[in-house]
Amino acid sequence: MGKKAAKKPRQFVIVEEIREAIREIESLAATFSKHSSKRTRELLTSLSEDLNRTAASLDPVREPSSWFDPADPDSAGRLVAAALLAQPRVPLDLVPRSYGAGVYAIYYNGDHPAYRLIRQTETPIYVGKADPNSTSAKTPREQGDRLFGRLKDHRRMIKTVQTYAEANGLPDSIRIEDFECRRLVTATNAQLFAEAHLISLFLPIWNSDTGICWGISMHGDDVDTRSNTRPPWDVLHPGRSWTMDQKRKDSKPKAQIIGEIEQHFISHPVFKDRDHIIELFLEAFAQDPLIAAEPVQDDDAEPKQNDTPD
Repeated sequence: MGKKAAKKPRQFVIVEEIREAIREIESLAATFSKHSSKRTRELLTSLSEDLNRTAASLDPVREPSSWFDPADPDSAGRLVAAALLAQPRVPLDLVPRSYGAGVYAIYYNGDHPAYRLIRQTETPIYVGKADPNSTSAKTPREQGDRLFGRLKDHRRMIKTVQTYAEANGLPDSIRIEDFECRRLVTATNAQLFAEAHLISLFLPIWNSDTGICWGISMHGDDVDTRSNTRPPWDVLHPGRSWTMDQKRKDSKPKAQIIGEIEQHFISHPVFKDRDHIIELFLEAFAQDPLIAAEPVQDDDAEPKQNDTPD
């Protein structure tokens, strides 16, 4: 009687079943709808990550879950954002004309009730970037006075609504003297990564990304074009001429804007000092410590003689 065939280990059988399932998906691909194809790609991508993690767990040599690459956009963004925080805060109305593109953050120190929770804190009310005149610019002079130009524009908007509020006796006006900023001149294109990281970290309420009190960076559109609504920033701070046309409707009521700001700071507590922010930067760079469950035996750490490459 012949020798009985050895039974395959269960793990090998499972791997073959996975292969067969993938081949079946490939054979059905032509029948998928656009939505189904997208969803299947997402599931397969997730499965790929699971497979890589499982394969790595079978290797007796541990593999770090991440590695530090200074050229990676996320790493570069964090480094530039940290460099911005190293800059001194200066009054917004004392920023002189100078060359350079880069990133900046604007802070509020006044007594407007809507912004009371971020008053004199390290949470900016707005962050932004200034792109250079040319993507090939090698020096601040070649970049142009772009960073100054952005801050000058914000300064002008604030002064405009301040003047209107004072002329019309409006309460709770914002004043240019209540604003400070940090600014950092960066190498060309570094500002792109840093702005995204700063917005995701601080979620500033004047940035359009948060969807709360956006509009300070808008320069007007024809009242008969686009959405024709008055941006939330101008609902809260009236005075810019292009937003005052009666044909325009408020994008949302003033009370709603104030309520959203209040709720935002409940959901996203403000940063009281720079130390807390720096901690977050450092945590983002932390890797798996790769600690063994028990003391490591190093007897076989050195390669044997016959394992040494020729």
